[in-house]
Amino acid sequence: MRTPLFEEHVKLGARIVDFHGWEMPVWYAGIKEEHLAVRSAAGVFDASHMGEIYVTGKESVPFLERALTRDISPMPKGRVLYGFLLNKGGGIIDDLTVYCIEPDSEYMLCVNASNTEKDFEWLCSNNREGARIENRSDETALVALQGPDGASILKDAFGFDLDRLKRYTFAFEDTRYGRLLISKTGYTGAGGAEIFLESAHAPALWSELIERGAVPCGLGARDTLRLEMGYPLHGNDIDESTTPLEAGLDFAVDMAKPEFIGKEVLQEQLRSGLTRRLRGLVLKERGVPRQGCICVKDGREAGVVTSGSISPVLGTGIALAYLESSVQENDVLDVMVRSKPLKAIVKRPPFVSGTISK
Repeated sequence: MRTPLFEEHVKLGARIVDFHGWEMPVWYAGIKEEHLAVRSAAGVFDASHMGEIYVTGKESVPFLERALTRDISPMPKGRVLYGFLLNKGGGIIDDLTVYCIEPDSEYMLCVNASNTEKDFEWLCSNNREGARIENRSDETALVALQGPDGASILKDAFGFDLDRLKRYTFAFEDTRYGRLLISKTGYTGAGGAEIFLESAHAPALWSELIERGAVPCGLGARDTLRLEMGYPLHGNDIDESTTPLEAGLDFAVDMAKPEFIGKEVLQEQLRSGLTRRLRGLVLKERGVPRQGCICVKDGREAGVVTSGSISPVLGTGIALAYLESSVQENDVLDVMVRSKPLKAIVKRPPFVSGTISK
């Protein structure tokens, strides 16, 4: 599969890889260069492979209240929430963002690319309320403009003032690229916006943002940026075998709601206590922690790395790992990298601030 921006990536000489069936750019000039551009200036990402599922009608709120971990009913127009679809065992089917386009009647779910069809089918099969559910992913492009200079680039491009938006809110803007949904969200921690638009207009918008100074960035920088912030990646750090509580994402679970799928299991975890938690690690020795590396404390296995890399800002290895609940912040343990134990300290992300000076 290819996004509407595939030919633009080819023109720019991107290294293309297979990402869950999508032909996507992993880097252009290089992961480190692109990463640092986002932290200090601005980068632009093609996120058009992400899914957009609309839930509409008077039944949308009661359905979403039961289907999602977030309390949807109080959402005002223009609000965005991060939340989850859970299975009956409390495992994370997907993490997503919910957009309130019209209170009580129209919502958009932005879901992970590899999960779009699965999420759509799950939503439809659990729709006992009768809400209208549409998968509009094929007609929708998503361009993420991230970094401290993103706001000025948007202002120069078509006069949109990003500063008028609070974080996790959005607005519609009519431009020469059609009607844009501009959301003050992102997966980098560096500020900026995510822009939803009709697929046909995506190449022109992409080109203008680059002309105005945004550095084209691939999946490689997207991954190192999110890891520096400690943001989980579905399929690595969270999946159907992990719960939001184990992942330390309880802020996105509204336990006071009367009902949502998977709630009973989470209640039991709260009562009995967690046996493991997703935590951050910073290596004190030279090496690259990778998914699957075993963590050892006091001579015995204490956990496993789920995501790891070298931080381009810190210049050292960082990781996320599920560790036994007895392991606490600032504890020191060993990460087994190619059978060699490397000392690491348990640290709460983010590992770096969202931006750096130029």
